[in-house]
Amino acid sequence: MKHCNLSLLETAGETMVKATSWICNRCTPSLSLRGFLFVTVALGLLAYPMGTTAGASEPKTMKGDTQEQPLSPPIGTLWYNGDWIVGCDWGINFYGNGLGFHINGVNTHVYDDFVVPSPGWHITGVFCNNLFYTWGSPEFQVLAAIWEIRQGVSNGNGGTLVASGHTYSPTVTATGRDAFCSDPFDDVEYQVLVSNLDINLSPGTYWLNVTPIGTDNNDGYFSDALISATAGAECVGSPCGNNFNAFSNSPEYNEVWKPINGDFSMGVIGGCPGGFNCLLEIISVASSKLSIWPILLPLTGESGVEDRSGKPGGNFTVEMTFTNNIVSFARASSSCGRVASTSINGSALTINLTGVSCNASNITVTANDVKDDAGNNVATACVTMGLLLGDVDGNRVVDSNDLAIVRSQLGQPTNDTNLRSDVNNDGTISNLDLQIVTRQIGTSLPP
Repeated sequence: MKHCNLSLLETAGETMVKATSWICNRCTPSLSLRGFLFVTVALGLLAYPMGTTAGASEPKTMKGDTQEQPLSPPIGTLWYNGDWIVGCDWGINFYGNGLGFHINGVNTHVYDDFVVPSPGWHITGVFCNNLFYTWGSPEFQVLAAIWEIRQGVSNGNGGTLVASGHTYSPTVTATGRDAFCSDPFDDVEYQVLVSNLDINLSPGTYWLNVTPIGTDNNDGYFSDALISATAGAECVGSPCGNNFNAFSNSPEYNEVWKPINGDFSMGVIGGCPGGFNCLLEIISVASSKLSIWPILLPLTGESGVEDRSGKPGGNFTVEMTFTNNIVSFARASSSCGRVASTSINGSALTINLTGVSCNASNITVTANDVKDDAGNNVATACVTMGLLLGDVDGNRVVDSNDLAIVRSQLGQPTNDTNLRSDVNNDGTISNLDLQIVTRQIGTSLPP
């Protein structure tokens, strides 16, 4: 299948959207990855030529605590350059990217490239994964975020500004990745997300930057902001953290559109542009429990892992999201258990399974002859899901690290950062979850 792209016209607003897009080419060659993004933030001054400001809110206070389970790209991601290469070396593991921080985050902006395929993309959000060094400070604040999308960037040349903006209410979430190079509160990575955008991008190559804005409150502590470097792990779209086409625009370091020998962790979120009859394809799949806590399942590469119990009855829910609104499908099936019911809600197809008793194995869930409201169809849409009870960190084996994660979260109500620890799906992380994980130690998924 071809991918659905968009063309950039203007910036509207900023809000929070959760979406990650992959296509299922593991199960059928008719489906393939559908997009790319590059993040570039090169604002030397606080100017927003085409941007709009979201409503003001309280600044996000950051602490040394991180979530134990690595954060996936948002649902609906069209391009993601990949996860952080965890480490402590400047230029290899990170680069300055911030405004209003001490040291390397005073006024520095990193841009990286992404490719928009035909017919273009409709962008609803942009994000970056940024490290925040605090050097002994128990907390600091992210006050806002600024962002830019450009074309034609080259050595010493910022090219053409396509769209830009700022928000006083970015969504800032710990990714679960940290290095702790020199202090308990150092080197913690957070995703900084700007959402509720309304931008159309035509096919082509662009550069993206998302820069967090901090507070230099002269409290005797030092803070720093650095964007995470990547080698493309878990990437979505193209390029895949592997083309070394990033640039730094940093007035504080006299780096005027200076090429950087690296790639950096950022991405874009969106869908099909308005006015286009995009080919129908699946863009994301999630396994849900308690109706509200989904685990994203990649549609290419190694299968995603559902670690939560299907009890009672071996019940699991798989939600497939497509580019367009679905009107019908011929049948749904599962390689383990059976389909109990299905439903369609706009572009989402929900498949409820029962009688699934295949722990420590991969199962494939399939929908056939899926049709949209424009007359397009997909012959086979499928996802492979690894079932491994108690694999809280999703590394395909149940071990002592899974026990440590659950133990650290005992007593917490289930939420979007600890959902994998609620192994028995009762809405609270308790000793019952700990007991389940203990009994599963040593089990693993096949390679």
